[in-house]
Amino acid sequence: MTGEELFVPRQNNTALYIQLHDAGHALDDILRIQKAYRVACAMFNGRYRKSGRPFICHAVGAASSVAHFERDLDFAIAAMFHAAYDSGQYPDGRSSRRSEAHRKWLDARIGSRAEGLVARVGAMKFDTGDPERLVADGVPAGDEDILFLQLAHEVDDLADGGLAFAPKYGRSIETR
Repeated sequence: MTGEELFVPRQNNTALYIQLHDAGHALDDILRIQKAYRVACAMFNGRYRKSGRPFICHAVGAASSVAHFERDLDFAIAAMFHAAYDSGQYPDGRSSRRSEAHRKWLDARIGSRAEGLVARVGAMKFDTGDPERLVADGVPAGDEDILFLQLAHEVDDLADGGLAFAPKYGRSIETR
C-alpha cells in the first residue's frame, strides 16, 4: 500500500474543503460544510482533547473520515458535531447537556437531519467494552448509521497517534 492509497483524515478546514472538491462535491456542498465549520469553531472554541490537540481538529477529522466513505453531507456535518451535546459551548453559556433550547439552536444552524444524527450519536453507548458487546450481540436495527459515525470518530482518534500519549480511559502520559 502506498501513501497515496492510505486514507488519513484531514485536520483543518481547508484540507477538508479540498477533500470534498476532489471527491466531486459541488461548490454549494463545500459552502455548507464551511458554514457548519464556522459554527463548530464557535461551539468548540478553546476546547482541547486530552492529548492537547485542539478539539476543532478532531471535529474536522471525524467529518473527513465520514466524507471519505459517504457522500451525504448530513453525515459529515453530524460527525463534525458528534460531541456538541457533551462538549459544545452554547450561546446561553451552558455546555455538556442536550436541552430543547440547545437542540433548536443547533438544528437552526446545521439542519434537522444532521441534528437528529448528532442526538443519536450522543445517545449510543460506545465506551470501553461496548464495541465488543456490539460485535457479540449485533448492532441494534436502525443504528447502523450511528455506528458508522462512532467509528469515524474512532478513525480520527487513531490516525494521529495521540491515544498513545493520552488514552481515552486511564491516565495520560503527563500523569504516568
